[in-house]
Amino acid sequence: MKSLGSRVTIGFLSIVLLLFASGIISLFELGNLSNDTEIILSASRRNLELAKEMLKYAHDHSQATLNVACFDDNAQRDICRRTMSDLEGKLAAARSEAVDIEGLDSLSISVTRLRELSESYLFAPQAIPTDTLVITSEAAALSGRRWYNEQYKVVYNDMVGRIEEFMTHTHSSLAPRAEQLNKNAYRSVAPVLISLVVMIAIVLMFYFFIRVYCVIPIVKINRALSDFLSYRLPFNVKADLRDELKELVDNIEKLIGISKINNR
Repeated sequence: MKSLGSRVTIGFLSIVLLLFASGIISLFELGNLSNDTEIILSASRRNLELAKEMLKYAHDHSQATLNVACFDDNAQRDICRRTMSDLEGKLAAARSEAVDIEGLDSLSISVTRLRELSESYLFAPQAIPTDTLVITSEAAALSGRRWYNEQYKVVYNDMVGRIEEFMTHTHSSLAPRAEQLNKNAYRSVAPVLISLVVMIAIVLMFYFFIRVYCVIPIVKINRALSDFLSYRLPFNVKADLRDELKELVDNIEKLIGISKINNR
């Protein structure tokens, strides 16, 4: 039979173990939640960075192409090629690093169309006229401006729209992930809440048992002993006594019996 002290010790140690286990589980779940949040935010941040860089290179390519086509600035041809290569590099990075690659296929097609269009105009060998007519610089500029406005801008605007769609989709894709994080947060807090409810129940149970099996019997033992010492009433404790308290009452009754024998 377990003693009263061991039962109280086991009860409180159970509370400590329950709180410790719930704390460990909550820390583990919060760690997973923190990692998931960091992954989602990093992926979203990286997608936005890649989209902004693609827009920058697309704008630089457009400016260089405009200078070549309309102002015959041949020094800008290398810039056209370099910015197009940079744009394709960022597109490849987005395809390999992005968590959600929706929209990148159509963007890749638009980039390829822009490269083919610009290469065919800016770097294709010019046809040599067979007649004696000489194309003036104003006529060439007019032809380049028309090509830029009627062909290049159409493909360019489509590509920019695809990049902006990729950025918009990156933002919209955060909604279901945020909902999942919300569920994970509840899952992380749930063990603590459950442990708190269980702990409150256990504490109330301890209060009940300690009051019934410890506090009330001690009060009755003390009252019965006081009545015996003050009024010489019979020592009689009317309570459900167990463990050490029962032994205490038995020992008090033995002492009272011994005292009566010695007083005769």
